[in-house]
Amino acid sequence: MDFSTSARHRDIATHMGALGRDLQDPALAGRDREGRFCPERWAILASHRVHALNVPAGLGGEGYGALDLVHALEALAEHCEDTGLLFALAAHLCACVHPVARFGDDAQRERWLSAVVQQGWIGAHAITEAQAGSDINAMQCTAIREGDGYRLQGEKCYITNAPVCDFIVVHARTGNGGGFLDYSAFVLDRHSPGVHISAKPHEKVGLRTTAMGDIRFDGTWVSAAQRLGAEGAGGPIFLASMEWERSCLFAIYLGSMRRQLRRTWQRARTREQFGKPLLAQQALAHRIADMHVRLESARLACLHAAWKLDHGEPAQDAAAIAKLLVSEAAVKNGLDAVHIHGAAGVLEGDAERQLRNALPSTLFSGGSEVLKDQLLRQLGREFQPHAGRA
Repeated sequence: MDFSTSARHRDIATHMGALGRDLQDPALAGRDREGRFCPERWAILASHRVHALNVPAGLGGEGYGALDLVHALEALAEHCEDTGLLFALAAHLCACVHPVARFGDDAQRERWLSAVVQQGWIGAHAITEAQAGSDINAMQCTAIREGDGYRLQGEKCYITNAPVCDFIVVHARTGNGGGFLDYSAFVLDRHSPGVHISAKPHEKVGLRTTAMGDIRFDGTWVSAAQRLGAEGAGGPIFLASMEWERSCLFAIYLGSMRRQLRRTWQRARTREQFGKPLLAQQALAHRIADMHVRLESARLACLHAAWKLDHGEPAQDAAAIAKLLVSEAAVKNGLDAVHIHGAAGVLEGDAERQLRNALPSTLFSGGSEVLKDQLLRQLGREFQPHAGRA
């Protein structure tokens, strides 16, 4: 077990940290209040090929693995305050680029990933429905066979990047056997006939600079060549995407928590009450120690899950643990940071914005309760008494 950081990962962090500093934007507060995604900032990311970090090198990407991506997103988020922009980036990389790169055939990778690299395309991952999120078995959107293709019919909601996307990875029901193999995944252009995307992004408490909207498929025709993997492989593809999201996307929260911890320490060191700095008042100082412990614990879990992905080991439970620890730490650290900043913590600025950005993290990519149920099922399998044993 080697806990040292490789020279490669140090170089990645250094490069991404410098890019994050270059992305500092005095107009962020206005865009955040307006709930506006910034295509100009996306174009900057694309010009540095950050939107293609895990596209295979043979197609012009960087060929990053999971650990590479964790280090990159963590460093980028530590120095770039626009968490909404980075969330849009990470969702694109983990839930759109990854499934195409991993499950697509050569023609699909060439068509879609080349467009990502050469044209700066951004993807949207369409799975959530009004009654189906983590519960994939409740999905109602269908893909009905027609000739050498399918007709998509149904609605998806709360889809990250939907209003600004160029291509869509969509999951739809192709069977009714009542099992995990009833679903298939497809990739299509957002301008395909019958694709209707809500024009106005949803208002949100946090991640406001991420554009989120709804998608309706009204008899949209897709060829069999646009299906990822075999018919019925949508369930495993979805789980693979979630493993990457839970392990890698949440690295943006590691980076923002690092920035938050540094600024909270500085606030406690310079702010005086009752004749001494806040840092000298143990009850408040211990909050900062707790923030540090949560961050480091979450970071180790995130790195462990990414390591498993890179080494081809089962990572579903490790990814769930990482997501739980990071999201819960982000919310609790956000509350502590606001408390230590006092009145300044609830005024417009990085402290209150980070707390708002943390609040959704316990809900997407599987809510905390869903992930705990998953872990309990695994414990049940592991601890189930053998026949004849107590």
